[in-house]
Amino acid sequence: MSRLEAKKPSLCKSEPLTSESVRATLSVLKGIVTSCYGPSATVCSLLLCNRNDTAWDELKLTCQTALHVLQLTIKEPCVLLGGGCTETHLAAYIRHKTFNEPESILKDGGCTQTELQLISEAFCSALESLTGSLEHDGGEILTDMKYGHFWSVQADSPSVVNWPDLLSRCGCGLYSSWEELNWSFLRSARHPFAPQPCLPHEAMDSANNLTVDCFTAKLSGLQVAVETANLILDLSYVIEDKN
Repeated sequence: MSRLEAKKPSLCKSEPLTSESVRATLSVLKGIVTSCYGPSATVCSLLLCNRNDTAWDELKLTCQTALHVLQLTIKEPCVLLGGGCTETHLAAYIRHKTFNEPESILKDGGCTQTELQLISEAFCSALESLTGSLEHDGGEILTDMKYGHFWSVQADSPSVVNWPDLLSRCGCGLYSSWEELNWSFLRSARHPFAPQPCLPHEAMDSANNLTVDCFTAKLSGLQVAVETANLILDLSYVIEDKN
């Protein structure tokens, strides 16, 4: 047996579609597709190959990471100077700020000046340790006393040397060694200085191959590092993985 039900009112409250509303909707959709894939909406395929599965997996992971960073950069088109220069510049600025202007930081915090110095030094040392991983040939890492950028020099360099003869450009490629700069070893004791924050247009024009980092990825990495450090400090026991 079938049962008759009363006709329910339509849930559609909008007016019938018109050609104008359809064109407007399609225009918005076209704009979204164009912004995501470009005017031609071209799909590119990347063919990867290597001599064994292990090397192929590493290559695939590298390409996936590069594509992810590229997507983040397109989504938020902001970059930082790469090659370790952002880390050394930031470390120099934090040391200068906490040494010369601690009152501006302490007024909003709940720590003493000694605690502030210890915290800032630990954070700056962590930043400099991160840049140390960029030196793969056993060389020395320098920083200039004007911009606070990262410079790499070959191992077994003579103790008395004219640094411009051994150095070429900083890690990001923005500054040249022939710009009347003074250098010191990265981990050596030195008086805090205020690194120049501005980037002269002539320096930007002189850098043929500028190395940059994705701002979103770099910021996310720093946030994860700080959160992980806070989590470790809250734990009573820590398991170290030595593999």
